Amino acid sequence: MSRLGHIPPRPARCVRTLPYIVRRTANAFAVTALLVVIGAAFASAALGARGGGTPERVEVEPRFELTGSNGYSILVSARERTVTIGVSKDSTAKAGSSTTYVARGTAGPHGFAADFHQFGRVDVRFHRTSKAVRGLPPGCFGGDGGADTIQGYFTGTVEFEGERDYASVKVHRVKGEMVLPPTERCPLVEGGANPFLEDPGAELPPAKTRMTLQAVNKAGTGGLVFVSRREGNTAFFAERFGTIGRIGILSIAYAVGSRQSFVSDPQVSYGKVRPPKPFFGTATLRRGAGGKRIWSGTLAASFPGQGKVGLTGAEFHTTFSRSFP
Repeated sequence: MSRLGHIPPRPARCVRTLPYIVRRTANAFAVTALLVVIGAAFASAALGARGGGTPERVEVEPRFELTGSNGYSILVSARERTVTIGVSKDSTAKAGSSTTYVARGTAGPHGFAADFHQFGRVDVRFHRTSKAVRGLPPGCFGGDGGADTIQGYFTGTVEFEGERDYASVKVHRVKGEMVLPPTERCPLVEGGANPFLEDPGAELPPAKTRMTLQAVNKAGTGGLVFVSRREGNTAFFAERFGTIGRIGILSIAYAVGSRQSFVSDPQVSYGKVRPPKPFFGTATLRRGAGGKRIWSGTLAASFPGQGKVGLTGAEFHTTFSRSFP
């Protein structure tokens, strides 16, 4: 079994109802594996509202949500040969974290299946209970009016057990939906905004104080990324990606803090961050002898199943820049 990452220690009717944070991070991790699928029977019915005709080549997304042990929300979804299990807890528009497990499998308009090895397995069949309804998820826009969604339920086997049993679930029947994904753009978290997208009406600080700091530690097929940006607000984002055996794992943490949680100087030679939970500790970027940047401190992010993961050290490559109007 390989170590994770090979690195050191969701107007028009709203029909897509499941949370989006896990689904979106899963797709980000597996973007190169997402391909178009043929769903003839499903597409014929769903596309009827558009005028019907010969079934066309479409991409479908079967998915459902469960409540696992210890209060964790578990979102299971698939697109063609990529199947994901996303785990999150207490995420809001201001802060949150999730871990997504990615496996190769099979998926289509009738169900999907994948072996997650030590983390469990999914093998379910879809039973529709409604006609296709078209609409955008809450807070989303674009995508030619939204997705065609069919409500129903899945039967079969769903088993998941996270590292050290931090979250688990086992069911044989669950409500869910089948979606023809559109090309809409959605918030990072359900009911809230992407913390890195500024409110056009927000009061901006002086240009010389609008800063972006990034620290990246890439090793093999895995790595760690930390980003902080101060403009109308201060946003923090961390990502850990890698593999355990044949399963891909992507963890993210995000938070919106006060302007004082990211301080710097106009010369772009010094920066200090103190993000709110799910982050812990502080980190400082400064210039040492010879002008070399030093990224140090106790900063860590808490990811579901991964615990606290350190985000500082000499192995991180850093960039520090100032924004202008």
